[in-house]
Amino acid sequence: MAMFLISEAVFFFLLILAFAYFGSMPRRIAPVGWFFAALLLLSGLSMWRAAAGSRLWRCITIALGIAFLIYQAILIGNTFLIGNTFFILAGIHGLHILGGLIALAIGPASALRPTALYWYFFVLVWLAIVLVIYFRSAA
Repeated sequence: MAMFLISEAVFFFLLILAFAYFGSMPRRIAPVGWFFAALLLLSGLSMWRAAAGSRLWRCITIALGIAFLIYQAILIGNTFLIGNTFFILAGIHGLHILGGLIALAIGPASALRPTALYWYFFVLVWLAIVLVIYFRSAA
């Protein structure tokens, strides 16, 4: 699992670097984006509770992840012609979140700990993406 997360960290670091280098900044991202970033961060907290074995918190994590994916789909749809780098970055992150949701929904309880590590990692990746987007677009 550690090697997988390291490879994903390098992959997303390079995508964020390409995004920053090419300067394709989505100028029309609404402030509501912070709300949905907060939803994903809250899903990290609910995952922490779910990892203790709570089925309710597992369902809450899934619901928060689905809400985030809906926002991400709307965001990508509304930022037409902003830049391919942003679409690649947000789209690949969304696919990874979808994979985590599938693992949460159908995975056995014994796989919850590695799934939680995976989820925490992609919550942090989105935080990095949001920080780069908002700080670069504000400059």
